[in-house]
Amino acid sequence: MIDYALAERLHGHLAVLALAVLLHPVITLRTRRAVTRGTKWTTDLAALLLSAPFVAGLLLYPSYRGEVKGGLLASAPAAAAAFETKEHLAVMAVALVIAGAVVVRAAGQTLEGRRAAWALLTAGWACGALTGALGIWVASKG
Repeated sequence: MIDYALAERLHGHLAVLALAVLLHPVITLRTRRAVTRGTKWTTDLAALLLSAPFVAGLLLYPSYRGEVKGGLLASAPAAAAAFETKEHLAVMAVALVIAGAVVVRAAGQTLEGRRAAWALLTAGWACGALTGALGIWVASKG
C-alpha cells in the first residue's frame, strides 16, 4: 500500500502538471484563428491529466476522513471547511475542462466554438488553481 503522504503529494503534483498543460489551449484558443492539432492534443491531455488526480483524490478521501479530518476539525476548523470547498472546486474544474475539450473537438473550428471552449477551459483553469491554493493551505494546517 502506498504511503498516504506520498500519495497526497503525487495527487497535488499531477494536478499542477495538468494546469500547466492546460495553459497551452487557454492561450492558443485566444490568439489563433484556427484550432490546431496541437491545441486539440493538449486540451485532451489536460482533461486526462486533471481527471487522474481527481480519481486519486476519490481514492485518498477515505484515508483523509479516517486519519486527518478529525484532527483537522479539532485544531483548524476553518482549514477543514476549506478542504470541503476545495473538493467542490475540483469537481467544477474537471467538469469544465472536460466540457471544454468536448467543445474544442465538436465546434472548435468556429469562432463561437473557440470562444465557448476558451471560456470553459479558462474557468476550469481558475477553479483548478483555486483548488491547488486551498489544498496547499489545508495541507499546511494538517
